[in-house]
Amino acid sequence: MPKKDLQDDERKSPFERYLSIIEIVAAAHDGLTLTDIAKIADLPKPTVHRLTRVLLDSGALVAEDRRQKQFRIGPRIWRVLYLGFEPDSLVRYAQMACDAAASRLKETCYIVRLGRTDVRTVARATPDQGYRLHVYPGSDLPIHAAASAKAIIAFQPEKEVMRYIREPLPRFTPYTNTDVSVFLAELKKTRKRGYAICDREIDEHVMAYAVPVHLPNAGVLFSVGVTGPCSRLLQHPVAFYIDGLKEAADQFARALQTTQR
Repeated sequence: MPKKDLQDDERKSPFERYLSIIEIVAAAHDGLTLTDIAKIADLPKPTVHRLTRVLLDSGALVAEDRRQKQFRIGPRIWRVLYLGFEPDSLVRYAQMACDAAASRLKETCYIVRLGRTDVRTVARATPDQGYRLHVYPGSDLPIHAAASAKAIIAFQPEKEVMRYIREPLPRFTPYTNTDVSVFLAELKKTRKRGYAICDREIDEHVMAYAVPVHLPNAGVLFSVGVTGPCSRLLQHPVAFYIDGLKEAADQFARALQTTQR
């Protein structure tokens, strides 16, 4: 293969080179070695080594430890793909999962999505006796109080968590926590047990549970929640709600993964 003109290569911006590497790796579903990338990109191996190092550090690529390191698309790129999901399809899949969860749990169920600086509801299903307050598509949920928001924020990289915290944290009820350090400790508990709780923190008579939607390669960008009056939710063990929410989360994740293939 003839080498490209040096001046043409020099005219390429660093950003174009990074995009080129990402595209090359994305096209190879089984991964590529450094040598493979250098041959396909027609670039010197030292240059490719430098570019891939930056992409690895940023999470755009990941490398599997083998005799010859295999590069694959990393979580940063997968997150971009999921966040750019076609809105109508996203809402349809979310609504299907919400409907199934509400039918099983007999309470209002909803799916929320991580934004750049907030967490917003994308779908909701309410049975006849469901509790309707606080959960409307498009509504901005309080990060420190809403179970669905906690279920997402708890699984974000630590350096990004503070970006979502807006001090002072508002108090909605006597049960609302407004201490950032306490909130961060609660996020650790949420990660450990695998679900989040809102115990009268937005409304004195309302509880909520939420679980994260784990997307392979992308992490947690969505959560599924259930809310209702304390008098009703306390009639069942926590596991009853968590099991139903996890089933809905798995259904939603499968739909998104199938579409992204």
